[in-house]
Amino acid sequence: MFDVFLFYIAFAVLGFGVLKNKKFGALISFAGYVLASIDFLCLEIMGQHIDYTTLTRIDGTMLAMAPQVTPTYFYGGVFALFLVVAFHWFAYKRLNSNATDEEGALQKSFLRSKQGMAILSVLALGCFFFSATGTAYKNILLSAKELKQSFSMSSEQILEKLGAKEKYLAPEMVTAQAGKNIVVIYCESLESNFLQNKNFANEVPHLNNLLDNGWSNYTNYKCFDGADWTVGALYATQTGLPAYLGANSDTLFSGVRQTGAVSYAGVLKQAGYKNLLLSNGDMNFAGTGNIMNCFGYEVKGHEFCQDAVKTVWGVHDYDLFSMAKEEYKKLAQGNKPFNLTLLTVDTHFPKGVPDKRMRLYVSKNISDGTHEFALASLDYLLGDFVKFIESQPNGKETVVVILGDHLLMGDFRHTPIIKKFDNKPRRVALLTNKPIADFDKADELAYYDLPHIILNLAEVKHNAKFSVDIFSDMSEKFVAENKEIFTSLNLKLNGMQ
Repeated sequence: MFDVFLFYIAFAVLGFGVLKNKKFGALISFAGYVLASIDFLCLEIMGQHIDYTTLTRIDGTMLAMAPQVTPTYFYGGVFALFLVVAFHWFAYKRLNSNATDEEGALQKSFLRSKQGMAILSVLALGCFFFSATGTAYKNILLSAKELKQSFSMSSEQILEKLGAKEKYLAPEMVTAQAGKNIVVIYCESLESNFLQNKNFANEVPHLNNLLDNGWSNYTNYKCFDGADWTVGALYATQTGLPAYLGANSDTLFSGVRQTGAVSYAGVLKQAGYKNLLLSNGDMNFAGTGNIMNCFGYEVKGHEFCQDAVKTVWGVHDYDLFSMAKEEYKKLAQGNKPFNLTLLTVDTHFPKGVPDKRMRLYVSKNISDGTHEFALASLDYLLGDFVKFIESQPNGKETVVVILGDHLLMGDFRHTPIIKKFDNKPRRVALLTNKPIADFDKADELAYYDLPHIILNLAEVKHNAKFSVDIFSDMSEKFVAENKEIFTSLNLKLNGMQ
């Protein structure tokens, strides 16, 4: 909080103390408040200072969702905005008035003197450069500059810069042979900390039961930058590449018409699979449906349930799993192998989206209208859906993967359920109904491992190469140091540069 305040002070001193044009100065000071507020929200919700990737994701869609997702911050911000506007107007009028009193005259003479200007300039620069918020915005400018420079690089130069061991194989060059049917369930904000944890024994009995009865639990699946929001996680886990896409990255997904990025769904499609994505969310949000369609999915969003109760995100998970059962039956009766992928939403931060209809299935020890209730509802629906799959003809041969899309956002102040994690390391949940060959439960996993994990489990033979096959290093540190280069690679692969 102090860093954010220090950053704003730098702009206020610059605007009202250094600049001679006080109208322009008031605008500069107000701009500083807006930038400081953005970093404050980033710190509060994501636990980190603003960076280029996060800044470029702020768009009209995200702002439109803010009143429902983070109402306290939204309405508090609107109220604060009026106060700050009033303060800037008062300060502007005060400094431009024809003050005759001694105090006003002394104030103006100091502000207009060379000594005063020098002192205030040093103060403004000091506040900016000594605040972590100022450093964050300085790094954003450097990232934008580096990104602009990287745009002039050819694909071959980009691959070489990233330490590629071989060429990137285009989707049309991929060959694959079908294996088993597979169901992949991306669960909103599902963390490993929920599983086999006494603090959540009432909330996740069905998932714990799966683990007690032979399912594999990979407890070291980390959520790295470039895959820490839903559509970014989908892109990253599908392609093995961090979802860096430059300015307006979420909007960009809507603009992709075809992709040169190899995805595991694309490999499955080459092997003759039918890919179907079902979500109870709005598939127009951040271009989610469009990019998944480009990867080879038929996409169905919340519109599949016209009569369902609408939520801020779409409809409830209950309706998603009801539809999933019907779609699974259709797919199983077809003559093609299939990849049925689900994307849930009711466990979204800050407090989940509880569904009253689930009262019949959730422990009476869990209160209605809580995040715990939403989590317990998802747990029941997952357990019930697994039982349904196993009851179908050849259902026990179907591979099932349950994973979180990313970590719960926010902290315990506005996402209270996080308190129950007891400060344990945060990991994304990853469960499978059969062991993953070539991977150990103790291995550190990330989004770049998912394409091989999915294809491995489905026993699909293929020649596709993903990031871990092509690049010498895909560590979190290496990727963070080369954000701009990965951004250029993604833009070229998706025909946007």
